[in-house]
Amino acid sequence: MEFTQYSIIVFFMIVQFFFSPSHAFGLSSDAICSITPFPNLCKTLLPQNNSIDIYDSGRLSIQLSLSTTSQTINSINDFLNPIDLLLPKSTISALRDCQFLLGLNVDLLSNAADVAKKPNNSLENTEANDAETWLSATITNHQTCWDGLLVASSNLQIANLITPLISKGSMMCSVSLALFKKGWNPGSGVGDVISWSMLNIRQKVVVNPDGTGNYTTINDAIAAAPNNSLAREGYYQIYVVAGVYHEYVTIAANKKYLMMVGDGIARTIITGNRNVPDGWTTINSATFAVDGQGFVAMNITFKNTAGAAKFQAVAVRNSADLSAFHYCSFEGYQDTLYTHSLRQFYKECDIYGTIDFIFGNAAVVFQNCNIYPRLPLPGQFNAITAQGRTDVNQNTGISIHKCKITPASDLASYNGSNPVRTYLGRPWKEYSRTVYMQSFMDSFIHPDGWSIWTQDFALSTLYYAEYKNWGPGSNVSNRVKWRGYRGEINFMDASNFTVSNFILGNFWLPWTGVPYTGGLYL
Repeated sequence: MEFTQYSIIVFFMIVQFFFSPSHAFGLSSDAICSITPFPNLCKTLLPQNNSIDIYDSGRLSIQLSLSTTSQTINSINDFLNPIDLLLPKSTISALRDCQFLLGLNVDLLSNAADVAKKPNNSLENTEANDAETWLSATITNHQTCWDGLLVASSNLQIANLITPLISKGSMMCSVSLALFKKGWNPGSGVGDVISWSMLNIRQKVVVNPDGTGNYTTINDAIAAAPNNSLAREGYYQIYVVAGVYHEYVTIAANKKYLMMVGDGIARTIITGNRNVPDGWTTINSATFAVDGQGFVAMNITFKNTAGAAKFQAVAVRNSADLSAFHYCSFEGYQDTLYTHSLRQFYKECDIYGTIDFIFGNAAVVFQNCNIYPRLPLPGQFNAITAQGRTDVNQNTGISIHKCKITPASDLASYNGSNPVRTYLGRPWKEYSRTVYMQSFMDSFIHPDGWSIWTQDFALSTLYYAEYKNWGPGSNVSNRVKWRGYRGEINFMDASNFTVSNFILGNFWLPWTGVPYTGGLYL
């Protein structure tokens, strides 16, 4: 659909807005916009000098965000036409990432708009939380696009045209999220558990390179999976027999409710070595990338073997809502596991890395996992997490629950003259949010616990907390004194970051077959 068509749609929405009877009673645009992070932008979006309704304001804002996203995609498409192949390869790659990410935003905003059509008291199940999650993800996708362009682009046309559109689009999505949270109260209600609560397999296929299965490659099996499946139809299961698979795998957004099962950690291995210094963007350096809702993986090792000297090199990039990994291993150095966006769960997994090796802006819980910081390059330190929340209204963050944090074998045996400092995390973005709960921390964790990103960036706006951790590295008495560090939080605050509350796992994890504990361990 062209931008002009979106403009027509928005025009008629504005006309309908003015004639809607719901505006007989309401608030001024100043009052409504004051609750958003960008009140001045908000006031340019909403009708002035009228008493307006929070619901119509939210609906209009989402539609205008959709319109701006479409305009930005069209502008990017213009830059990527054949005559612009003279652009640097890094710029083309960054623009293609933006094209992909904003394309996801069209679907996310459209889905949120459908939910916003309903008044708060008529929402069913987890619809409000769904919409909050989708709107949070649109901001993340804009930010990922923006970050890539800043690194790659020196083209003045792109700087003058594309980046302002990206920035405005991100701010508009922030306004939409704030208005939705105010009007629809995400997370305030409860809903019914999905009608089928046990694992349901609709079809099974086998990948075996020796030709005895249905397919010889993982990508072929994925390509054969049905498109846009519904949860109630069950999982398309791909069994990947033991072996080493040198494949770059992508689970596209239209490949929903796909389950991949291997023969075990270190037996079924998917491996690659893409990295940023060799010309890949961070998001596209992933050996394994997931966008399809409802993805589940079990008994598989995912590797990026680029090594510490290649810096950013992702093993798995996960942007799939309602996704889960069980008994999997993620192996890399810097940026191993990119928990990019939406709602995710990891159970009894192993994660290896050095700098920021669990990073991103999903709402994600790690439960009963083993976290293994490795030996970094000389002079480097380890930071386990780098959480990327950019908006105070996003429902995102990293929750590490009942995990075990111990050094990998290379770090454990290191006896050099300069001890390696290992931190629980550092703030990648302004509202970075990470919580460690009821986890074992070995003695190698630095007493400060947390590291800065640069100078005093985000130290007053982040949310870092700990709850009843144990082990020689868990003592909080010498932790950082930042305003944003909450220290040892209480039971009620910690409960906000459990599977049941933080990712609403009770409503979707039962159908994955992945075991979980909904609350805190007592």
